[in-house]
Amino acid sequence: MTKEEISNTILSLHTDEEIVDFVERRIDELEENSIETTVGQNYTVSFREYISKKTHYKAGDRFERGECPDLVYDDIIPYINIVKVIRKNGWYTELFLFTAIYFELEGYSPIDSDLGALATRAFTYLENIGKRVSIKQIRDKGCAFCSERAGMAHNIFKFLGVDSEVVIGYRDSERHAYNLVYPNGYGNEPMVIFDPSFSVKFIKKDHGLAAGYFKALRREDYEKLMSGAPIKIELSKTEKNYRQFYDLGEEYIFSGDTPSYIASLD
Repeated sequence: MTKEEISNTILSLHTDEEIVDFVERRIDELEENSIETTVGQNYTVSFREYISKKTHYKAGDRFERGECPDLVYDDIIPYINIVKVIRKNGWYTELFLFTAIYFELEGYSPIDSDLGALATRAFTYLENIGKRVSIKQIRDKGCAFCSERAGMAHNIFKFLGVDSEVVIGYRDSERHAYNLVYPNGYGNEPMVIFDPSFSVKFIKKDHGLAAGYFKALRREDYEKLMSGAPIKIELSKTEKNYRQFYDLGEEYIFSGDTPSYIASLD
């Protein structure tokens, strides 16, 4: 199905039964067209295919006791929830999806995950060496970090017909996984960094607004990024877009950072 066909179908759904049926049929389509390959930490810098049950997706590094188990994205709840959010809104754009997907993934692990969650994540993979780890286990334990979140976000974009890519690299000096999204198709501008592990914030006294973290790249910056060079992210354009999208006045103070992103296994 094309992005337009998917959009029209979603907006024509009326009941929960219709939504579940559509989600299951769309996932079956993606699974049928998927390939068997190994991707993720220490394996690939980027990956554009749907992460299916055939995919050996490595969300973590190799352990002394063996290779990190495959992570399986077998939870259809996020797809159902995103479809319901789209239906409720009555329309959607990629800008809308960045925030909707960010908040959907909050259910897998709060953004301020601590060392306890990190230890739980490591133990979950360690105790399943030689097996496969369901994303449902990660969700139930609240221990999803960047690799799990970027993979889930990627699959949701692919589900909606939006071209996407999982990228392995760094955010400043820390190993990190994030997404590149192509609203107009692979190879076409804009190329957008979307990081589902972070948000942008607007503060108004004791009130605040959080939204999905994204930055559109110029082609030269995109090519620099994919060559392994760092790209400094300035969120001034993002701030302007969100102020227009949410009709935010100047009384809302933007709180953003300026990290560098790298696409590289080194």
